[in-house]
Amino acid sequence: MRFKLVLSVKSESFGSVLPVSYQYELSAAVYRRIRENFELYLHWLSSNGFAPIDDCRNRLFSFSNLYIPRIRVEYDRLHILVKRVQMWISFLPVRGTHEFVKQLFSGETFVLGDRRSRVELEVEDIVECPAPEFGEEAEYLALSPIVFMVARPNRSMEYVGPDYPGYADCFYRSVLGKYEKIFGRPFDGDTGFSWSLLSEPKRKGIFMMRFTPEESKVIGYMYKFKLSMSPILHQIMYETGIGEKVNLGFGCVEILRQDTTPNDQNFLSDEKDDTSVKII
Repeated sequence: MRFKLVLSVKSESFGSVLPVSYQYELSAAVYRRIRENFELYLHWLSSNGFAPIDDCRNRLFSFSNLYIPRIRVEYDRLHILVKRVQMWISFLPVRGTHEFVKQLFSGETFVLGDRRSRVELEVEDIVECPAPEFGEEAEYLALSPIVFMVARPNRSMEYVGPDYPGYADCFYRSVLGKYEKIFGRPFDGDTGFSWSLLSEPKRKGIFMMRFTPEESKVIGYMYKFKLSMSPILHQIMYETGIGEKVNLGFGCVEILRQDTTPNDQNFLSDEKDDTSVKII
């Protein structure tokens, strides 16, 4: 279940200049709202049949970068040239989710930035997006950088992009891993999996906790791609993201074109009927 958040830029508070690397601050703002409404969050989880495990690292949702229609980039700063920006947030559970999102975000303000510049954003509107009818094949666009890491021979980790020979397998293992964490068992159907790149990938280096002793850098890629697999796996990826560090706002995707299923089947409900479900 996906929602578009329309955010008003309150330039009178701190100005309208964001750091290019704002994703850590955006994810912190989202999780802060959950922590401040944790009883509401637990009730929403349990009403959808998910175990209320107190673990804020991985959740049944994903969220995009900010969509800013007009900007001016100066070094590591984004000058916002519009009065409103947007972002998208998706949730795998459906029951009570519209009310949950409204209570969580309606009228709330977020302050994003670092010690050099900040921007205050106010949630002006929340729009529920039409639900896709998931089929076996779809074309996607990354709404935030997609991140994959692999182990080097010395056991250190490195970020890899679509030119990595095993990149399609990273996708495959990521979505199957999500399925197993959600439903508590491996996917036992025919995935019919295939992956192909549809555009030139753009490498993005995003700083986390900039100008602090904990500063680090995450490497991800923005691109369009085509994916074939079971409809339930499409649904899981669309709602909860793909790759690593999804909890920090990476790996959110949008459907560009799809082959829809011939009926209005709720794949998530069907899977839940067969087995107990737990939170990621």
